[in-house]
Amino acid sequence: MKITHIKHSGFTVELEKTVLIFDWYTGKLPEFRPDQEIYCFVSHSHGDHYGSCIWRLREQYPDVHYILDRNVRVPGAGLKTKARLPRADVLKVRPHKNYEIGSIRIYTLLSTDQGVAFVVAAEDKSIYHAGDLNVWYWEEDSEKENKWQVGMYRKEISRLADYHFDAAFVPMDPRLESHGPDAVAWFLGHVDCRQLIPMHYWSQEADARAYLEEPRLQPYREKIVFLPETTR
Repeated sequence: MKITHIKHSGFTVELEKTVLIFDWYTGKLPEFRPDQEIYCFVSHSHGDHYGSCIWRLREQYPDVHYILDRNVRVPGAGLKTKARLPRADVLKVRPHKNYEIGSIRIYTLLSTDQGVAFVVAAEDKSIYHAGDLNVWYWEEDSEKENKWQVGMYRKEISRLADYHFDAAFVPMDPRLESHGPDAVAWFLGHVDCRQLIPMHYWSQEADARAYLEEPRLQPYREKIVFLPETTR
């Protein structure tokens, strides 16, 4: 399994026959073999998770599938690409559902912001990509809102209690100050995961790495791996 961090929350996961692309909105992808199946995931429509660049994949690769949150619009006649997308190539998803497309299986969670998080079984690997499912605990928000964020996040992650993940992509956003590592700490304390890759830290990688010194994360330090972005 080869993982590439493109930018922000955008990643590729390359397996022997399968390529998974998550929340790619800008930057250059690795080159893939033409015989690989490509699955492009969009957790929601925010501009730092979805870009029109995804539709150009059809111009280069023969076997591309799109898995989109149900509220992401599929471009129509105005799409600036030579590719034409058969209906079967696009799967719209909603939270708390199981799906099969091509050779992979998918389960979805409900985001605490917009859209969904993805659980993906491909070949012999299990991958989790959170999208914007996070503890968005902002100090300026009301106590009621922040309490909802914490409770909702924990409820969603409890759905993963019986899973093992080979890789998990989870937000660690320094804008949340002391609450930046909340989601990672809770996830690793309640989900079996071999490797967790932080994401969604914008240009503040150094601040995100500083969270590794927090006592809550000390038991899991060997599992937390920062990957350099290929697009700066």
